Amino acid sequence: MRQEFLLVERDHEMGLVCAGMRRAQAGEGALVMFEGVRGAGKTHLLAAARRQAEKDGFRILHARGNEFEQGFPWAVVRQLFDHCLSAERYGDQGDPLAGPASLAGTIFDYADPEGLGGGPQDDARLYRRLHGLHWLCRNLCSTDPLLLLLDDAHHADIPSLRFVNYLVNRLEGSGVLLVLASTPGTTRAGGTPAAPGQAQELLLSVGGSPVARHAALAPLGPDAVRQTITARLGRPPHDEAAAACLTASAGNPLHLKEILDEMDHQGIEPEQAAVPAIAQLAPARLTKEVLRQLHRLPTETVALAGAVAVLEQDAEPRHCADVAELDESATLRAASALRDADIFGAGSPYAFQRSVVRQVLYAHMSSEARSNTHHRAARCLHATGSELPTVAAHLCRTEPGGDPWTVRTLRAAALDALRRSEPQEAARYLRRALADPAAEDDPWILGQLGAAELRARQPSAVEHLKEALHRTRDSLARERLRLELALALAASARHEDALTLLRLADASGTSETARRVAAVLGRVAPGHRVPGRSGPFVVRAHAAVEALARGFPRSRVLRLATGALAQGDPGGGREDAELNGTMLTAWVLAQCDAAEPAEAALRDAVRGARDAGQVLTAEAAESLLAQVLLDTGRLGEAEGTVRRLLNRQEKGSLMTACVPLSAAVLVHCLVERGRTREAEEALRHHGLDGPVPASALFVPLRLARARLLIRQDHFEAGLRELSECRDRARKEGWRYPSADIDCLPDAVRALAVTTGPRAAGKLAADTVEGAKTFGAARPLAVALGAQGEIVGGEEGVEMLERADRLLAPTPYLLEHARVLVALGATLRRIGRRAVARERLTAGMEVAHRIGAHALESTAGSELRLAGVRLARASQDRASLTPAEERVVYKAAAGLSNREISQALFVTVKTVEWHLSQAYAKLGIAKRAELSRVLTSEAAADTPAVRCSA
Repeated sequence: MRQEFLLVERDHEMGLVCAGMRRAQAGEGALVMFEGVRGAGKTHLLAAARRQAEKDGFRILHARGNEFEQGFPWAVVRQLFDHCLSAERYGDQGDPLAGPASLAGTIFDYADPEGLGGGPQDDARLYRRLHGLHWLCRNLCSTDPLLLLLDDAHHADIPSLRFVNYLVNRLEGSGVLLVLASTPGTTRAGGTPAAPGQAQELLLSVGGSPVARHAALAPLGPDAVRQTITARLGRPPHDEAAAACLTASAGNPLHLKEILDEMDHQGIEPEQAAVPAIAQLAPARLTKEVLRQLHRLPTETVALAGAVAVLEQDAEPRHCADVAELDESATLRAASALRDADIFGAGSPYAFQRSVVRQVLYAHMSSEARSNTHHRAARCLHATGSELPTVAAHLCRTEPGGDPWTVRTLRAAALDALRRSEPQEAARYLRRALADPAAEDDPWILGQLGAAELRARQPSAVEHLKEALHRTRDSLARERLRLELALALAASARHEDALTLLRLADASGTSETARRVAAVLGRVAPGHRVPGRSGPFVVRAHAAVEALARGFPRSRVLRLATGALAQGDPGGGREDAELNGTMLTAWVLAQCDAAEPAEAALRDAVRGARDAGQVLTAEAAESLLAQVLLDTGRLGEAEGTVRRLLNRQEKGSLMTACVPLSAAVLVHCLVERGRTREAEEALRHHGLDGPVPASALFVPLRLARARLLIRQDHFEAGLRELSECRDRARKEGWRYPSADIDCLPDAVRALAVTTGPRAAGKLAADTVEGAKTFGAARPLAVALGAQGEIVGGEEGVEMLERADRLLAPTPYLLEHARVLVALGATLRRIGRRAVARERLTAGMEVAHRIGAHALESTAGSELRLAGVRLARASQDRASLTPAEERVVYKAAAGLSNREISQALFVTVKTVEWHLSQAYAKLGIAKRAELSRVLTSEAAADTPAVRCSA
């Protein structure tokens, strides 16, 4: 298998070999020449040719040129013929040196000084020896065709190459096939200075023969690399892993083999996550080869290679000369030598032929040399106007040395990174600056580091900001640090400490921003606090929030919010302080059916914050925007937005405002798409599956978790979390009906299963009354839909139809689709199948369009129950009836028969009957095998969108 994958994409070359063998067997003679860089696979091609020749009955002689033997005359010729001239093997078949071949006898007489090349050779003596060698080949192929294999011909000695040249001109009419491999353009070898040029001249003469057939071995392409990885590691690679292997090896088969062997040794799978590790590999064999090449090169050449290894994509010749401390002519000479050694590729900027060579060279630089080279690179690039991130990346790889310029440059780069919304990079730069003795524990750097860590959600932000505040004496700087520290404390769930700190800032009478932030923190912290004195916009914005929370009519709340937004916030864009009045106002608008103006305001807020480099504000605005996108049925856009916001969140990270808000949206999106297990895993990955802070910002997340639990049929756990949220709302005085509207339909169904229809109906009826008082269409329609489902019959149909009419003119597509499906299901149950099919089909089409696969699957099941045949994606489940499908999915999720009967309102005996029928249709014998053929989520992920009847 290993030999096979080393010959990937070499069919043309093997075809030349096979054609040459046919010519030799026909007595016509042939020559095949392979050219390629080191590692291109020449040796493996010759080995494959030998295996084929053995099968075809060839006599095989082989030799390999060696640069350390290049100064010894006839070294390659002796390799070729020594073995076959031994009397023990060929004594009974006649003497191969008989006849004219005897003229070459002295070459193989190691006791003869002339045979060892000890005396001067005139042209006549050389000609006789070459003629004798030619007849030696003739004698050897007299009974069987002869294959001569010569590897690394560019390292062969000159007399041996003269023999090859002599033989090639006499191949026709012989049974000899000569296959040789060489590296083109090789100019370095042992022996006299003239030898390399003469060797190349002789090889060019050989290649010019009419019988010669050439093949230049090209690098492996992407498909060949993928095929090679699959053959070597036993599994298809991820596209990015295959691309990383191709980049590291540059398609060189030998280097690719070494990289794959190293991956196999280290247990690195060809997956997307392994891409950084693949880029860092430096296989031992390649390391030795690269170091051997470099050790033979002049000092100035090694210096240039080190400069290119450090500069990488910035390796312009002028930069490399400065970093390597070479003049222009020395740089050009060194670059030429590195190209000749196949270390550099052609062109400018300078680049290694294979990235693995760069990795080997960089890894074997001493730490002092690496640090100094990076420092020179940073100075050079900065002087020529390179971007700050490039310069700072080099400085971060230097050892601290008390250089004020390094500290100043890193500070500037950190500010630039924060403006570009890259706080992780800013924190990295500032840590390196702080480690430099020239910084002397600068409180400004310490404070900026804490601010960057806050935006990167790193817990160390709190201690760094505290220390900076303790060391800072400037009043304006202290005010800013108090604000940053308060935000970090709030993100650590220490709201009381944050508010205390902001009150200290407010006591000075200078911090309008502190009052603004305190107003927001006071509203979301446990225990409601009325905002303190502030500007007119903040007063209007909080008045709108307060009116909504107290359950005032929609018209009044909308008037307050619209007025606040129209007035604008003249001071809201000064600080990066998470939630501000504009965002609160936009959120209130979204609760009042004003999705479009809310979205516009939030998009403006995101854009303005991004332009100003305000990471916290931008992320908070985006998380609120994602909720609007979810409400209006743009699930894909909402999911993409919150995944991007959560990409830095790990267990133990700071919980800035966007984290719980984004996580809530992500859970709702995944539930709507039928990917409940993925939602559960996402919560676990981000550290949000356990206890969370008591802040109001986490209430939407807890409601989303409650909904997820209910969808996973953990009814009691879901209702318990929902009940705790409702208790919190009553305690805080939150009376607006949209607080938990996203969970209402699931809560009603769960309550019907665990407590009974009467309790479920009461919950829905109470919510309807509250929604009527408020007057917004969306919460009222959702509540009517939940009530209509639980009431059923004609009365339920009337409620659902009213909900349909309320939602039809609104942008709330998700809720509209849910109401349509519920209406269709209720109509089907009372026997009105024709109308039911219309509503179900309409609901399914909307659900399909917005990507709500769970709802789409529910609609499909209801349509089948209504007598519609749907195109199915799974042939295994095609024979199941809709009732059997429902039972099987619940059983696959781990529910007992009794739990299934409660969830589906059927008897335990009915569940047992459906399971027995499903087992027979699925070809399984027991419940444990269900997970092999389907899962409860597979149904939701397999949309049925086409009606066939």
